[in-house]
Amino acid sequence: MSEFFHMGGYAVYVWSAYGVSAVILIALTVWTLASLKRSGAELEAMQALAPRRRRRRSAQGDSGANDAKEAANAQP
Repeated sequence: MSEFFHMGGYAVYVWSAYGVSAVILIALTVWTLASLKRSGAELEAMQALAPRRRRRRSAQGDSGANDAKEAANAQP
């Protein structure tokens, strides 16, 4: 087992590479999560400032749906 951790004399290089890689991956994860949280807060602030608008239903969309229902009911 100690030979595994000693890595044939290259332990300093191998374990330092693993350490640097782990630190970078952890830092990137923390940075990404912080950015996501910041973007979410920014989005909420922008939505709070924007006026609320109601969506209008398009006349074609509603009639098209009703036409499809009527066509399905008309078939024997």
